[in-house]
Formats: sequence, C-alpha cells, structure tokens
Amino acid sequence: MPTGGQVKRVLIVDDEEAARLQLRRVIEGMPELKMVAELSNGTQAIKSIAEYKPDIVFLDIDMPEVNGFEVASKTQHLMYQLVFLTAHHQYALEAFNTHAIDYLLKPARPSVIEKCLRKVLRQEVLSLERTSLSKESTEFVLSDSGNCRFLNTDHVLFIEGLGRYRRIHLTSEGKSVHQRETILSDTTLEQFTETLDEGAFIRVHRSYLVNLPQIASLQTKGRGSHLYLAGRSSPIPVARSRLGLLKLALGVDP
Repeated sequence: MPTGGQVKRVLIVDDEEAARLQLRRVIEGMPELKMVAELSNGTQAIKSIAEYKPDIVFLDIDMPEVNGFEVASKTQHLMYQLVFLTAHHQYALEAFNTHAIDYLLKPARPSVIEKCLRKVLRQEVLSLERTSLSKESTEFVLSDSGNCRFLNTDHVLFIEGLGRYRRIHLTSEGKSVHQRETILSDTTLEQFTETLDEGAFIRVHRSYLVNLPQIASLQTKGRGSHLYLAGRSSPIPVARSRLGLLKLALGVDP
C-alpha cells in the first residue's frame, strides 16, 4: 500500500466500454486504489480531472472531438500520474513529450494493467523519497519487445550491445520500479547516444554506453582500461580510442 496507507484515486477516460471495464476490474481488485470516475470523452475528462483531482489517470489517446493529448495538455498544471492507452504504436514519441509515466497498448491484459499500476505506485513512493533533490527527472521512450516503455534516465546504469538487441542494465532504484534487472530493446546504441543527454551518458566502447554519474572508478593497467559502476562488481571495458574523451568527461588528467 502507498506511503501512509493512503488510497489512491483513479480516473479512467476511454471511449471504448470494453477497455473501461477491463481497467475497472483490475482497479477494483487492488485495495490501494479507488475509482472516482469513469468517462467516455475528453471534454468530460478535462472538467473531471480538475474536479476530482485524481492521483492516477488512465487516458485513451484516440478519441473524437478532444483527444488524449489535448486533455493532457489542458490539465498539465494538475498533479497526477498519467498512463496513456492506445491501439497505435505511432503515438509513442508524442506521448514521450507529455508528463506520462507509462504507455499501454490495447488490448492490455489484466496482468499488464496491474503491473503498470504497481509501477506507478512504486514510482510515487520513490518520488516522495527524492523530494530533497531539485533536479527534474528525465524520461525517454524505448521499444521493449514490441511495446513502448518509458524509462527514467536515473534508472539506467549502462546499456550493452548484444547483436540485434541492446540490454539496459538498471540501477537499484530502477530495479525496484520496473521489477527486473535488465530490459531488452531493439533501439540501437547509436539511437540511444543521440537521444540521451550527452552530458550524462558517454559511449566508452562500441558495445557500451554508460551513465556518467554512476561511474565509481576508472582503472588503467598496462594498455587496458576498465570502469567500475555503482553497485556492480564486474568491470566495463573502455576502448583506447574512447579513453581520452572519458577522462575529459570525468575531469581526470589525460
């Protein structure tokens, strides 16, 4: 249950009755949650989000008259955790530019919905624990086994190239939020390098992209160099051609 035993209020907006029913069944089975409204259009949603002040909103994207993105834009000043619902992959990048915490493709199985809700609840607890931090978290979107997943950059330890796929190794906080050690993606290392903040991530090897703040130490022996990351005992190899840039980024004398 969330911090302090508070029950979180959930609002659903979807013009498909079957989708609303599926969400409602999962929500009603979780004692941490309470349904406050179930709506079928965006116009009602804007008014109801302001009225009910929900903690979590499930919002369909493709709706007539007022779509989900318009609803999110007109209610962005209100504090709630947003999960987008859609039957279309192509909305992922636009969803990334909103304050959404997750993105579910319909029809979403009950197990997927519950997993999403557990993630939202964990994320809220972790956010409360980080209130002393002034910096805003940064999220990016990636392809995860055909689905779209939102990932906080603070949750990434490093990204490893594995042939056709990339494996995102998570920090201890990332593991807690996503309930897994790693995430597989078909996004290329080049795409990750272009997307992620170059001030926070650095390519140290053709197969490794590392989160700079997670670096614990750099060790050089002979002609070989390796990085040790926070909470990880196995080293990451550093290519000779990348060593100078890495030292520069770390503020270490070449």
